[in-house]
Amino acid sequence: MYVSYSSIAVHAAGLNDSGWISFSGQGTIDTLKLINLSQTISSGTVPSLTYNLVEFNISKVEVQYNGANYTTAIASGKLVVPIVGGVKVSSSNPAAALVDIQPTVLNLGNDTSPSFTIATGARALQVPSAEVSDSMKNVGNSYSLEGHSWFQTFREHPSANLTVSGVALSSSSLSFSVLNPDTDPATIRMVIVTPLSKGEGMGMSTGSMANSFLFAVQSDGSLRLVNGTPDQVSPLFGSSGYTMAAGASRTFSFSGTITNLLAKHGIASGEKYNVALMGSEALAVQTVTAS
Repeated sequence: MYVSYSSIAVHAAGLNDSGWISFSGQGTIDTLKLINLSQTISSGTVPSLTYNLVEFNISKVEVQYNGANYTTAIASGKLVVPIVGGVKVSSSNPAAALVDIQPTVLNLGNDTSPSFTIATGARALQVPSAEVSDSMKNVGNSYSLEGHSWFQTFREHPSANLTVSGVALSSSSLSFSVLNPDTDPATIRMVIVTPLSKGEGMGMSTGSMANSFLFAVQSDGSLRLVNGTPDQVSPLFGSSGYTMAAGASRTFSFSGTITNLLAKHGIASGEKYNVALMGSEALAVQTVTAS
């Protein structure tokens, strides 16, 4: 996946709209080349303050699939990313923030005629001051994240990583319980139930949306089955959804005949399915055998 970005800014904690400071910087990132590797995308001088947000635009995304590149619809092109703990900048030491982009790509078409949409979530944190070097100021500079305990801890404790249990699925019902163990609220907007292909494991590709079973999560926590055309999926990434407070738990349920997005097929007893909870990105995935 190739992500083109522009219009980078950071926000000073405690200030309102006046707290934004813009940076120059635009380019394209090959995401597969940045696994456990960071790349400087912008650098500049800011006042000695604490910064709690970074903002930038995702102007274009291309997905390489079966050897061909496809321009991808973007559910939301503007990313406002919280910086865990804030970035503290002083005149005596340089500071760096690491932005971890967490994209979810959905295929609204099929294997032979794909049509992709992307939802992009992200988090950020301050790089430990002892590891900030002058070379990080250079746009395009690469820095290996292998073996750095602070980064591994960050990756192993993703924001809004929900705990799902008690998943039950049949041709006429779906239910599951959710716990938000994080210290921040988490918003669930969609539940996607996808037939598990042979060789696939839990948490792997959600496959084609046309063959999946899609539920919109309403603000009151109820589930609404979505039937129609695949282009109805993208707007759901921007819906209000249901927000779970930090530490909260809830059971979600749906009762009624379940058919896939194109309303041609139902849930098959004895078959395995991935049940994925989606916010701005994938929040949790569980595998269940339909009864």
